[in-house]
Amino acid sequence: MLSGIKEFHAFIQGPFTKEIRESYEGLQILSEGDLQAQAWFLIRQFFQEHDPTRKKFKVLNKPYFKDLGIHPDIAVFKRAKPWVLFEVKERKRMTEKAAQKEWLRLLYSKKHLHPHPKRGYLVYVARYGCGRILRGRKGAGARYFFELPITLEQFWKNERIVEWEKRFKKWSKYIAPKRRARFNRSSAASPWPE
Repeated sequence: MLSGIKEFHAFIQGPFTKEIRESYEGLQILSEGDLQAQAWFLIRQFFQEHDPTRKKFKVLNKPYFKDLGIHPDIAVFKRAKPWVLFEVKERKRMTEKAAQKEWLRLLYSKKHLHPHPKRGYLVYVARYGCGRILRGRKGAGARYFFELPITLEQFWKNERIVEWEKRFKKWSKYIAPKRRARFNRSSAASPWPE
């Protein structure tokens, strides 16, 4: 069965968001690149179930839209035309300024792509923050733009987040245990330990 925008939107707001949060909690997402890869994988998996022949849908990671000079983080194409665009962010706390910038980027893409994409999603994972950052009227982009905040503070107490952050820092900026340096002619020529 082929999927429509309503089914895809339900997937993004349900199973997709849950999987991303679990991956973030489990330290499988340590950077924006990890988030982008995980999001691409989940979206691609969704379409493989609904379009196993891959004739109708294609999911691209960081494609270049030459006419606009932009690189959306993820783009879903339907019959070779942009259908849904994603911008993803991983932060300690998402700021209104950063969210506004991504919102404007997605609206610019909608306005200048023909045919217009059906949806634009801003997906971000953060330690702190509850709910959406962008409040108020969305104007022309109200039916197009969707903000998906995935934050630990929505589910965890502060103490748990602080403990999680310690493990996050350890893995996101791994430092190998120090070894006593051996200086001899053979090790000086090669940077690799013997």
